[in-house]
Amino acid sequence: MVLKRRQVLHERNLPIAHAYFIERGLASLLARSGDQSMLEVGTLGHMDFVGIPLVLGSARTPYRCVVQVPGEALRITAEDLRRVLSGIPSLHHLLLRYIQVRTVQSTQLVVCNTRHTLKQRLARWLLFAQDRIHGNELPLTHQFLGRALGVRRAGVTTAMGRMEETGLLHRGRGRIVILDRAGLEAEACDCYRTLRAEHGRLVCDEVAAPPLAALRQ
Repeated sequence: MVLKRRQVLHERNLPIAHAYFIERGLASLLARSGDQSMLEVGTLGHMDFVGIPLVLGSARTPYRCVVQVPGEALRITAEDLRRVLSGIPSLHHLLLRYIQVRTVQSTQLVVCNTRHTLKQRLARWLLFAQDRIHGNELPLTHQFLGRALGVRRAGVTTAMGRMEETGLLHRGRGRIVILDRAGLEAEACDCYRTLRAEHGRLVCDEVAAPPLAALRQ
């Protein structure tokens, strides 16, 4: 199915109707903060799964999931997913491995957000998003990036301005073009390499292809 920008894939504290295997695009998991604003607690794209509570036996989540960059996904109803998981053990095993990846990511991001500079965290986030989109152009605003990183928009604008001055990226209206990936990797903290290695080790195309192909049938 087609994913449209600002489409809500599931709402917080409501029953989850569908699960999604994202094939293209970018989505955010958003949590409510104390001042009632929404902060990103997860970035999802290619090879990511929306619907972890269903795998763990729950039907609700405290997070809202919203599409940020249009794309495509495989969609399955919650009821059908439960049936498929019992009928295709390899898919169940894959999703449990994926949940481990997400757990490691969440833990590592706590370290990143408390120990590293905004510039390092911004570089890490942009690289992570580029990996999910598989392209150099990210149709994202400074306001969204501020929410994703939990900082003021002005801080993102300043950090990105410095990156643009050194030729790492180019900013346009509502879009960011990565020009020097190697340079951006040099600016990022080690958390990016840790997150990427863990995702690649546990969830790769070779592992995912057979069980996901069964869903297409």
